[in-house]
Amino acid sequence: MNARDEIIALKDITFERENRRILDSISWTVHRGENWVLYGPNGAGKTTLLNILCGYLWPTDGEVRVLRQRFGAVDLSQLRRRIAFVSEPLVRMIRPELVGAEVLITGGRAHLNLFEPPTSAELRHVVETAVETHTEDLLEKPFGAMSTGERQRLIIARALMRKPDIVILDEPCAGLDLAGREFVLHTIELVSRRRDAPTLLLTTHHVEEITEVFTHALLLRAGRVLASGPIHATLTSQHLSELFDLPIRVAFRHGRWSAFLKRDGAL
Repeated sequence: MNARDEIIALKDITFERENRRILDSISWTVHRGENWVLYGPNGAGKTTLLNILCGYLWPTDGEVRVLRQRFGAVDLSQLRRRIAFVSEPLVRMIRPELVGAEVLITGGRAHLNLFEPPTSAELRHVVETAVETHTEDLLEKPFGAMSTGERQRLIIARALMRKPDIVILDEPCAGLDLAGREFVLHTIELVSRRRDAPTLLLTTHHVEEITEVFTHALLLRAGRVLASGPIHATLTSQHLSELFDLPIRVAFRHGRWSAFLKRDGAL
């Protein structure tokens, strides 16, 4: 890979808090054209790692480079404008009275509220983004009146308004029923098809939410990397059994993953 294709490069990242080591010697490289899943049990360190990538937490030790910018030698406020973070806390901060189009505009402005009327250029960008993400039906609907799945779809569309280089999807399907989950996963697929598609990073607790969009996986256990690399070599029965200390069988059929406890004791 060309060095110019480097999106994320972590080297020996350690993070400690209150004398507890949360991340331990994490090294991880992401290149342009790759979309990654961060997978592991609760407390594995996934959210901490994402917060370090965004500069919200500072590692105890190690080197962080994001978009070829080394932390400690870059203005993080400017770098963060190139990273979109889709998470449940963000959804809770959006004002419920804003309609979908206004929510998208706040994304382009990196605000949580609409302080000035939209410009004609912003409105054109809203329509373009909504068409690309199939969220046109939400543009006139108040955010507070949307279903959980509709809000997630709109927040993903909102993340594209600043044309970020990286979009972090932190458990985007949490709490959704089957239909809502599939609509959100389709929205993520649409994002991946864009001509200027960003690098996607996904965290999830359910392998069923990992679609063919994702090419690589980073498996974390107790703050350490258990496995990392192309997804078909990483998301395996052996690795998930080790990850959860349970006999797990992993299958990939029709472009989707599944995992279940084994009954026969064989991988």
